[in-house]
Amino acid sequence: MSMQNSPFSSMPADSGGEPVCRRCGTCCLLGGPTLMLSDAALLVSGTLTLEALVCLRAGEWARDDSRKALRPLEGERLKIAGPGGRVHPWRCRYYREGAGCGIYEQRPAQCTALFCMDTGPLEALLAKGSHLGRYAALNALADGIPGFSTLSAASRALLPDLVSAHEEQVSVRAVLELADRLGFFPQQGQGLTVERYAEQGPLEGSEREAAVAELGEAARMDAAFRELCVERAGVPRAMLPFLFGRSVKDLLAEVGLKPVSGS
Repeated sequence: MSMQNSPFSSMPADSGGEPVCRRCGTCCLLGGPTLMLSDAALLVSGTLTLEALVCLRAGEWARDDSRKALRPLEGERLKIAGPGGRVHPWRCRYYREGAGCGIYEQRPAQCTALFCMDTGPLEALLAKGSHLGRYAALNALADGIPGFSTLSAASRALLPDLVSAHEEQVSVRAVLELADRLGFFPQQGQGLTVERYAEQGPLEGSEREAAVAELGEAARMDAAFRELCVERAGVPRAMLPFLFGRSVKDLLAEVGLKPVSGS
């Protein structure tokens, strides 16, 4: 597929005068999709691989364009991971400069529904469709995970239990709510308000010191759990963002807090 003009030039109209999508790539640069239940087939076929995904866990800060706000996620989402950096940190990894989408004919459901000049189909999909989560994805891949052919059946069977254990030990919601009470939360920008966690007042004195120590311990536990999964359970390091999301350290850094873990 060839590109036409720059990714941010205006949309042309079709012969009937209606605007049509010309695959300019703007939405790809702003961020890849989150996956719907129907996208499990793309994982089974290997069109999407687990190393290309990151889990946005319940409680993480995320854009809610319907409310024009940044707010904590109510449930988890599987998202195509971005490259990071300052310019387009969530840019879809399947977007190719000058060539467009590398998997256009087998693109995820949200990409199929999205048209920037008519968001109705996407809004309908999000309102009625079911999001794909980690357990459903792993269930679909029970017979084999494309891109990880060396992972044993025993290790594959263990993955859902590892996800559950990590959720019990390291709650993103609890971590980011505590950070909010310390005064660390996303800043407003791009016309978005911030719907904060904190219903209680800010922490002061000894409570504040205890909260800082608790966040440091959460970051330490998270890092240790991930390393243990790699060393003892044989989990490929490239699969960690899918299984456990972004690290507590990175999530706290995103709101401006650098925890100091104990030795």
